[in-house]
Order: sequence, then C-alpha cells, then structure tokens
Amino acid sequence: TVLSSEKQALLDKLMTRFNGVIQARESKYIMLHAPKNNVDKIVDLLPGAENPTILPTCDDSMVAVHAVSSETLFWETMEELKTLGASSILVMPIEKMLG
Repeated sequence: TVLSSEKQALLDKLMTRFNGVIQARESKYIMLHAPKNNVDKIVDLLPGAENPTILPTCDDSMVAVHAVSSETLFWETMEELKTLGASSILVMPIEKMLG
C-alpha cells in the first residue's frame, strides 16, 4: 500500500529513532588521555571509532580522546590501550544516538 506523505514522514522519523536505539546499544562512549606520539595507534585500537575528538590537556605531551566505539571494546583492548600509554580510560554506555 502507498502511504500518505504525512504517514511516510512519521514512519521515516520512527525508523530513524529505532535505528538510533539499536546503534546506541551496540556502542560505547570512550574517553581517555593519550600521549600525543601514540594517538594514531590508540585510535586504531578503538573499533568503529571514526573521527574521534582530540582535545588538549594541561600536560602538553598528552591529549584527551573522546570516541564512540563498538561494544567490542573490553578488557583486552583496554589493557592494550594502557600499554600504549593511555590513562584515565572511561567506557560509558550510550543511551540514545542520532547520526
């Protein structure tokens, strides 16, 4: 059946929201401090992290990395991040996401 434009717009909006909930369930928000010289290697370890936010810190040799990553980031990856000099590693759930 063909939907009216109003109903199609509502359906599109609902599908976007459903997809946002599904994507949020499969993702985590990662925050960490990283030595500037290892940022590329550290970002490469974060699955699904595209265009992470890199912020300066009070320590000129370190930056803060904020990224949305797939939920496959667990202890082994965190330990590998630590080996590359990452510190203050936080992994937080994401409640909602809209791309």
